[in-house]
Amino acid sequence: MAMEPLPARRPNDKSKGKGKGKGKFSKGPRKEGTDGGFKKDAKYSPRLLGKAYFQRRRGCPFSGPKATKIDYKDVRMLSKYLSDLGKILPRHLSGVCAAKQGELATAIARARMLALLPFVLKADPAAEREQRNERIAARVARFAERDAQRARATESAE
Repeated sequence: MAMEPLPARRPNDKSKGKGKGKGKFSKGPRKEGTDGGFKKDAKYSPRLLGKAYFQRRRGCPFSGPKATKIDYKDVRMLSKYLSDLGKILPRHLSGVCAAKQGELATAIARARMLALLPFVLKADPAAEREQRNERIAARVARFAERDAQRARATESAE
């Protein structure tokens, strides 16, 4: 029984590289109809609270002729690009271009080395205080219990 050799290419494989194969995103963007549903050959307009809106992509705040310069000594500006915990915000959240994101990271690193910015920020000072008070209360309770046990032991020994 002889086996047939496999063909070099699949005969009807037109989907490679063209994006028209079977899949979730194969037919291009969906188009919205007048009744709110998506229909063929209708104009697509995203909606917010029933109204069409257009969200403009912001440019990099450090690029352009009148842009602010990135300086490691400008702590107020650098702190805008740090999260609550002290991490550097990613580009998709801060809107900074790739080249300026690198400069921003370098400036933040320099400011941290000079102790102008902290490496880590506490999430919630009130919660930290509450946890510390709970730990102190638990320690006080342990000491009181130990003292009571010692007092009972000395009374029984006498």
